[in-house]
Amino acid sequence: MKLSGRLAGVCYLALILLQPIWHGLLPPPTGAGNWLLAAVATAPLLLPMKGVLAGSLRSMTWAGYLVMLYLAIGIMEAWSSPPHRVPALIQTGLVIAFVTAVLIFSGSVRRNK
Repeated sequence: MKLSGRLAGVCYLALILLQPIWHGLLPPPTGAGNWLLAAVATAPLLLPMKGVLAGSLRSMTWAGYLVMLYLAIGIMEAWSSPPHRVPALIQTGLVIAFVTAVLIFSGSVRRNK
């Protein structure tokens, strides 16, 4: 798999790991301390995970659509909640890195066909 595909996989895994850390482990006010919220935030990301890690362009595309929700949440939390600003900005950065890596990966896959 290309470097951009690997970078997309790493960013996606980091985004998955961030959810339980932020919502379940970090104490309030930085985190919610709520494992139900952590599970609800993590579950949708698990659906395309296998394809993203395998380098499937279709799975990466769907995951790109999915992570746009996490981008909106990250921006909203960073803007409105100072105690959540650091994890929210980390989430926003991971989403931007993932989408950028998927765009580069998709361009290289299409050129090779």
